Amino acid sequence: MNQLSLAIDLSRCIGCKTCVAACRNYHGLTDHASDMPGKMPYYLRVESRREGSFPNLKLESWVVPCQHCNNAPCVKACKSGSISKDEQTGIVRIDQGKCQGSGDCLKACPYGVIQFDAARNKAHKCDMCWDLVHGGQKPVCAQVCLTDAIRFGEKQLLRMELKAEGKEILKRMSAQSVLYYRDSV
Repeated sequence: MNQLSLAIDLSRCIGCKTCVAACRNYHGLTDHASDMPGKMPYYLRVESRREGSFPNLKLESWVVPCQHCNNAPCVKACKSGSISKDEQTGIVRIDQGKCQGSGDCLKACPYGVIQFDAARNKAHKCDMCWDLVHGGQKPVCAQVCLTDAIRFGEKQLLRMELKAEGKEILKRMSAQSVLYYRDSV
C-alpha cells in the first residue's frame, strides 16, 4: 500500500482556516441543523499553541484532519462494517449505504474528527477528497492553502522530500499517516 498523506508545515501555517472553509464548501457541510446540531460541522480543524512570554511570543498553528490511522480505531469500532481502509491508498472511508448510525466510531476516534449527521443518522468524515484524488487532483485543503503549508502525496515520498529539504519531521505529532514538520532550528 502506498499510504496517501498530507504533510503540514508548522512554519508556514498561519491558522487562517481557508482550508476549513474550502473543505466545508466542497463537501457541502453547511446544513448546521441536521449535520451537527449546535455545532459547525468540519472535516478538519485548526489548532494552535502559544509559547513564550511578551515580547518573545511564538504562535504555532496546524491543521487536524482525519489521520487515516494505520490501525484505525474507527474501523475496529464500526460493527456495521461501513468503515474501511482502502488497501491501495490507505484512505479511511465511511460507506454511507452501510452506516447504521451507532456513533461507536465517534467515540473510538482519538482525534475527534468524525462528524455525525443526526437527520440522516450517519457518520461522515474526511475521505481525503476521494473523488478529486482519484481524478488526479489534490484534496481541497491542499489546493487552497494560502501559504502552501499543506502538501499532498505518498507518505514515504513526502517524508523523503522533507528530509532532503532539511525539514524537521515532528515524530510526536506524526504518529499516524499525516506528517507534521517545520523548518529545522
